[in-house]
Amino acid sequence: MNNKLDNLRKQIDIVDEKLLILLAKRIMFVRKISKFKKSHNIPILDKDRRNEVLNAQLSKGEELGFSKDLIKKLYSLIHKYSIKVQKESV
Repeated sequence: MNNKLDNLRKQIDIVDEKLLILLAKRIMFVRKISKFKKSHNIPILDKDRRNEVLNAQLSKGEELGFSKDLIKKLYSLIHKYSIKVQKESV
């Protein structure tokens, strides 16, 4: 029984690592966007884009069975970190 539990936990560890790798890729694009915005004199914060992303992810999250509260909290954290990265990149 512990073997099965260990195997399941290993699978979670693999998924967690993939999540972090994907988040790192996202931040790489955030840095590229920051450079573009800076060179074109575009403000860091784009509320329309933030709402567009959040609404799309709320819909996708709902399809996948996640609560709206979880998706809102998750994307709020991601957005705040993305803004921080953009401000530091400027």
